[in-house]
Amino acid sequence: QHKEKAKEFFKEMSSLYGNTPNVIYEIANEPNGDVNWKRDIKPYAEEVISVIRKNDPDNIIIVGTGTWSQDVNDAADDQLKDANVMYALHFYAGTHGQSLRDKANYALSKGAPIFVTEWGTSDASGNGGVFLDQSREWLNYLDSKNISWVNWNLSDKQESSSALKPGASKTGGWPLTDLTASGTFVRENILGNKDSTKERPETPAQDNPAQENGISVQYKAGDGGVNSNQIRPQLHIKNNGNATVDLKDVTARYWYNAKNKGQNFDCDYAQIGCGNLTHKFVTLHKPKQGADTYLELGFKTGTLSPGASTGNIQLRLHNDDWSSYAQSGDYSFFQSNTFKTTKKITLYHQ
Repeated sequence: QHKEKAKEFFKEMSSLYGNTPNVIYEIANEPNGDVNWKRDIKPYAEEVISVIRKNDPDNIIIVGTGTWSQDVNDAADDQLKDANVMYALHFYAGTHGQSLRDKANYALSKGAPIFVTEWGTSDASGNGGVFLDQSREWLNYLDSKNISWVNWNLSDKQESSSALKPGASKTGGWPLTDLTASGTFVRENILGNKDSTKERPETPAQDNPAQENGISVQYKAGDGGVNSNQIRPQLHIKNNGNATVDLKDVTARYWYNAKNKGQNFDCDYAQIGCGNLTHKFVTLHKPKQGADTYLELGFKTGTLSPGASTGNIQLRLHNDDWSSYAQSGDYSFFQSNTFKTTKKITLYHQ
């Protein structure tokens, strides 16, 4: 509708900032209504991109997708030819869930790069929630796929998605007491300390606090095969110490080789409830013998009294393309059809 004005605007911006490497252009925010990728969005993007590239040959250009930047699957089937474009995905944790992640998975399987240029902890109105459990699930997913994100919104508006409480300073320097529940959550995730867990080295080893508190993990292989399209660890985490342990302070890492493939997580069963688990996949900066990746498992609530166990936790991992793993060399894997205590699945207690 305003294509010529858009071309004029991005011509000016690219002439001003074309030599600034950290500038990113987003040229279509949330296309919606009677528009689709092939007929409307892609032709528009091709024209605007050509204007930008005359001044800036290589900075990232992000293109919105249909249905308020949700239809990344359509863009993946008919991608732009420019060498440095990405496709926008927007979500609100209280409204959008697995079906939208399925679209993202499809786009990634087609090699389409995604940038989440807007997401909120609320529902799609911006003012329902806050939905922190669903937000954690989304951010764990984005982390596992190495997808960057930008949160909505940095304002003191009276709505649940706002990061600041009404009346917060307009000039910054906000104390933590000025942050809303959403703002606090987003801040922690920007800083990289989700749920206040501390940074730990990328080396498979038990940490001293876990051993000192008498926490151990028992493991058996849920699938007897070494070569399978799923990894199915089953775990018990037990408190062998003399003091009650808060499960929020406990994490476990399963170390294995993902070989640069996108990873997916399912909980088939947990005595303490699958909804009580958190997870994230982390790709090691420097692969170790037997591992280039680990799955970190955490807990939202619960305690273990002395002698108590979490009970059976049955997990399942698979590659995006459902190709097989060769588990025989994986650090944490061993074939056992009965539960055995292991230090190959590392435990941490903060």
